Amino acid sequence: MLKYFALLFVVGSVWCGNLVEVLQADGESKLIKYVTAAGLAPAILAGTYTIFAPTDSAFDAVGTEAELLKDTTALANILKYHVVTGAIPSSAVKNELQLETLAGTKIRFNTYSHNHAVTVEGSKISKFDLSASNGVVHVIEKVMMPPTGDIVDLVVGNSDLSTLLAQVQSAGLATALKGDGLTVFAPTNAAFAKLGSSILAKLTSNKALLKEILEYHVVPHTEYSAGLYNREHLATIDKHHDQIRLSTRGGVHVNNARVTQADISATNGVVHVIDHVLIPLRYRLQFGFGK
Repeated sequence: MLKYFALLFVVGSVWCGNLVEVLQADGESKLIKYVTAAGLAPAILAGTYTIFAPTDSAFDAVGTEAELLKDTTALANILKYHVVTGAIPSSAVKNELQLETLAGTKIRFNTYSHNHAVTVEGSKISKFDLSASNGVVHVIEKVMMPPTGDIVDLVVGNSDLSTLLAQVQSAGLATALKGDGLTVFAPTNAAFAKLGSSILAKLTSNKALLKEILEYHVVPHTEYSAGLYNREHLATIDKHHDQIRLSTRGGVHVNNARVTQADISATNGVVHVIDHVLIPLRYRLQFGFGK
């Protein structure tokens, strides 16, 4: 009977199956297995929901079935982060839209005009609007992991960003980094060390300069890697609104820095870890930064 329902769905009949049947018809077998193992299937079938469904290969990139099934409580929390109450069609999606999930935290959408990509927490949506009798399914390319806090919390929790944290606190920038819809290119401890002691001393002794340099790492909207393109320029929040330059050839680079870890979601935006401190051109020339 299920195969018959799936056939009706594929040929575009007015009738469509429930969310679980639609997932099975589209081939998301691992999601069904995990939803069942986590005990979420009855709840999903009892209401109207939108599911952002990772493909089987997306789950494979996270871990083996044995690893994911080892802690069904943690698995359930991840899966709930992929479910939103109500039927949300693609036509309702707009840039920076946030929707609350069954996990109690929000997911953020981004739309990119240059490549027509739509992402949710940085995961590209590859199929839209698979209609079910009790909701809708959108297929995504990566498993979304619920963020554990905002951008400041993320920096605090990463020991490799401790120098950045100290500089942010010294410049009084922590409050600004708690604003919503931000992208931060976060230099590692090693990136700050590359500046050398004399340049670091200039930064730490001039709070206004330090603040401006740090603001040059912050973009006032969210930019995930799926939306970046070669030779893109992004204005930052520094007082001159200086632009940073993106390159996507041979990995992602911003100015002279390489992105070593991309798309780390926070509740108020996204962080990309980089291996150099970004310095606006005027200060490179004036103080010899980056030489």
